[in-house]
Amino acid sequence: MKQIVVLSRRDITHPLSGGAGRYIHEIFRRLTSRYSITILAEGGPSSKSVEEIDGITYRRFPGTLHRMLLPARYITKFAGKTDLLIDNADVGIPWLTPFYTKVPRIVVIYQVAGNIFHHELAWPLSELAFRLEPRIYQIYKNSEVVTCSPSTKNDLVRLGVLGEKVSVIIPGIDDSFRKFDPDGLKFEDPTIVCISRFRRYKGLGYAINSMKYVLEKIPRARLIIVGNGDETELKEEVSRTNYAESIQILKRPPNRWNEEKRFLLSRAHLFLIPSIREGYGIVVIEANACGTPAIGWSVPGVQDSIINGKTGLLVPFDDTVALAQTMVKLLTGDPQRLAELSRAAISWAREHSWDVAAQSFETTIKSVI
Repeated sequence: MKQIVVLSRRDITHPLSGGAGRYIHEIFRRLTSRYSITILAEGGPSSKSVEEIDGITYRRFPGTLHRMLLPARYITKFAGKTDLLIDNADVGIPWLTPFYTKVPRIVVIYQVAGNIFHHELAWPLSELAFRLEPRIYQIYKNSEVVTCSPSTKNDLVRLGVLGEKVSVIIPGIDDSFRKFDPDGLKFEDPTIVCISRFRRYKGLGYAINSMKYVLEKIPRARLIIVGNGDETELKEEVSRTNYAESIQILKRPPNRWNEEKRFLLSRAHLFLIPSIREGYGIVVIEANACGTPAIGWSVPGVQDSIINGKTGLLVPFDDTVALAQTMVKLLTGDPQRLAELSRAAISWAREHSWDVAAQSFETTIKSVI
């Protein structure tokens, strides 16, 4: 049985795990009957050092200096036993594997970070990272690449990666969402839901600011923000408004609250994704599966998961007034229009299958090994 090793920042159980961890886990757990799969990753504070989950062996390491130490750990303990290496760029920057191994590889790149650096890092580190990123992808220009959206493929080609080397494999959603049959019931008050990690580049400040204009037209409107991470900065931002009572912040662990998530998304009137860019936006598709149209910026990733005018609406980036006006228009406009978006959203969501994604990924694996 061929041995596949995955280099990752965080595993599926990590309290800060996001869509990237889920993408790798859901695809590879469907391949365990044909490949032996080991994921080297940072675990949570209470994680076991070695654990099998869904047929995948997770080998976990402490978070301190994990980013710098993982290549050495791979070389000393796993390189000689690897038939295929997955360089999983789950925090924006790949693991630079061409520098230290000649093992056949596939690099998984969810999104080009670009201006995310300016939101997440202080100057001058942000500017340095922004300028270095194109040089990093030059290292991978001849590697087999998997990405989850056409937007990211376009970005990678622009940075010099060969287009014929890039496979777009869009993510799936859990069958509990794909087969979910929403009953059409909604919260009594017009409700907008946003589910996201509490990170600056996720644009939650835009969601908070947009409510000022929404509430001028719909005083009973509510915004519910759900996510994981440090919510301190987010709560402070809400407290500085004069409409804090209209915004609720809930903290939930990733990948472990699907039943509550389906209830919340199906009862919401709109789903909002205000990220400045995304890999794809799995949660958009989960909202669609629950019959809830999505609104977001017309930016990479989001413009792939939202079919503008059919499953939701896209708004020019950074125009908070236009974002609010779009939400108001849907919440106060023709109910039939919202119903049409809802039906199309459900249909679109059901096209997103992890089984199909795994089959496509295995095709790429076979082409490499």
